[in-house]
Amino acid sequence: MFNAKDKDIVDLLKKSSDPISTYQIAKDLKISWSTANLHCFKLKSFGKIEGDFKDSKFGQGMKMVWWINRGEE
Repeated sequence: MFNAKDKDIVDLLKKSSDPISTYQIAKDLKISWSTANLHCFKLKSFGKIEGDFKDSKFGQGMKMVWWINRGEE
């Protein structure tokens, strides 16, 4: 059900005190943005992580940020 990329994302989020964007997850783990996005939504659907939209500092629009679901640790 969960694979190495899922575990890497969960481990990264556990180490962070702040929510992390999909872009930053992809960059830190050296995977594509779409791969990070797919795995984050998978993890969210299983209740392992949480996510929400946040205003982007650059330009107009929103970005998705993720954090660990502390109840699942």
